[in-house]
Amino acid sequence: MSNVECLGYLRPGRIAVFVAASAMLWLVGCSSDKSVSAPEGEVAEGVGPSSADPATKTSAPDASCALLTPAELSMLAGEVSEPKTLAVGGLPACHWEIPAGGRVQVIGTSAETWATQLPAAIEQVKRSGLLDDPETTRKLEAARDLIASGKGIAPDRACELFSTLLEVQGLPAGSSRTVNLIPTRENPKAINGQTCGGGRFTSVQVVAPNLSGSDDEVSRLSSVLTKAHERNRG
Repeated sequence: MSNVECLGYLRPGRIAVFVAASAMLWLVGCSSDKSVSAPEGEVAEGVGPSSADPATKTSAPDASCALLTPAELSMLAGEVSEPKTLAVGGLPACHWEIPAGGRVQVIGTSAETWATQLPAAIEQVKRSGLLDDPETTRKLEAARDLIASGKGIAPDRACELFSTLLEVQGLPAGSSRTVNLIPTRENPKAINGQTCGGGRFTSVQVVAPNLSGSDDEVSRLSSVLTKAHERNRG
């Protein structure tokens, strides 16, 4: 699978697919008219403000908190709080609060675990009206039914499904990463990057009140996503 990079923003006709019942934007499509590529060798993704069941929060950091270094956190958001682990849509995550408001969040898990959230997401894609290719529809429905039956999806297959969902939402075939400004480049509330490769899924997100939507902000998140995914893959 090639490593196609894209920066985009939500616009009419694009959808945001949510993970389970969480408020974390899971996948968003790249725009075709105002897209700007991240610097070569870097990537990015897109999600908006996230929430989790307060009962899932703990003060003890776990493996996901080790995916970002203090230097990377400072580069993304300046000063941040101590890390807290939580579950976002059933996926293990870690977040750091930003004193001025907002947070940095990272998710690192196996692609197979990520795929457990697919049935609801695939249904949302279908309802959006974007899924108009019969063969793609068949593949996604087969994956949905397999997961819903309680059977697992092989990690490499899960990343293929990730790529398919990106393609459905407007990215080139073979895409494995995406970065987006949410909801628009002109008025960004968050920058989110997601990637799936080597049987692992990684997401990095910054929600902050002072985002400008600049290329530099996107480049920084893109670079951090690359490094976090390398650690996630081990």
